[in-house]
Amino acid sequence: MFLVLLAGISPVLAPLTLAQEALPHYTVVDRGPSLVRTLTDTPGLNNHGDMAIWHAETASLMPGLVFHGKDTISIEGEKNFTLVYPSDINDRLTVVGNLQEPQDLRFTHAFKWSDHKLEILESLGGAYSSASAVNAAGDVVGSAETRSGEKHAVLWRTKQPRDLGLLAQGNYSSARDINDKNDIVGEANLVPNGKPQAFFWHAGKMQHLPDLPGGTLCSAQAINNNGAIIGSCDLLNSSTQHGVIWRNGSIEDLGTLGDEYAPTTALDINNLGQVVGNSSDDDKLRAFLWENGKIINLNKLIAPDSGWTLLVASRINDKGEIIGRGYFHRTIHAFMLQPDQAVNKK
Repeated sequence: MFLVLLAGISPVLAPLTLAQEALPHYTVVDRGPSLVRTLTDTPGLNNHGDMAIWHAETASLMPGLVFHGKDTISIEGEKNFTLVYPSDINDRLTVVGNLQEPQDLRFTHAFKWSDHKLEILESLGGAYSSASAVNAAGDVVGSAETRSGEKHAVLWRTKQPRDLGLLAQGNYSSARDINDKNDIVGEANLVPNGKPQAFFWHAGKMQHLPDLPGGTLCSAQAINNNGAIIGSCDLLNSSTQHGVIWRNGSIEDLGTLGDEYAPTTALDINNLGQVVGNSSDDDKLRAFLWENGKIINLNKLIAPDSGWTLLVASRINDKGEIIGRGYFHRTIHAFMLQPDQAVNKK
């Protein structure tokens, strides 16, 4: 396990709240066939268990879907931008994400959807924008292209986007998450075209988060309301990346489901400090839950005859519900894991 002191970060990160010692068990809810975009482009999940995801109807039509209780709400694209990729949803059913053209996958338009109305978010003068997260107040973060063609991290609080800036002499930044205290995390390079580094943005200042010892790149993926940050960093003399957590002034390696050099990616953290993502176990991709300092294969916490192989856990809310993707009878489906409260109370 690696620990590196993190200096100069304000405010002080709060201690991680540990979950109960008993291992949870889950019921798997099928949310239907679901295409994978990229590993870090995750669907949305709020604390009510509402889920925002995409669903392909044809090669040129992919609406966003919101599962809200027993209702399924469709988010339609705009004009030629018919591919809708939700990336986050807050407790007020505000959804953010990206619109894309089927014939041109190079550019996306960031959107915000609320009260059944779709709003295209402005860029920084360029053609491209992307929204990755929304907090309880409806503030949105992501990235946008500038007039000069650079990609910068951006905050949409009003109609006019705010450029969050760059690290050192870099020319790239992208915001991945925002908490309810308006702290923002993401990745940025230190020199033009350099490897990405994790950043923490607070009160108008972007700060560099440390790598693992000897590592050369990092990306911060999520931050909770206690200030704990998760992401992924590479290892010394290796192209392998491990999931990490930054808290209490240090960075910690979350470990792997396999051997020391098995890759692991951390994708989300809730306010209880539980982390989810994916890791390799004997070269097989598996979804994990990390809590109490231990990484757990989620496939061991569901019924062995469920028909599921859980590949990636993308989001976890404060009730411990988890969404992700896996094989369901040999087809990629989206899932929700619902904790079995009767088992967990034992």
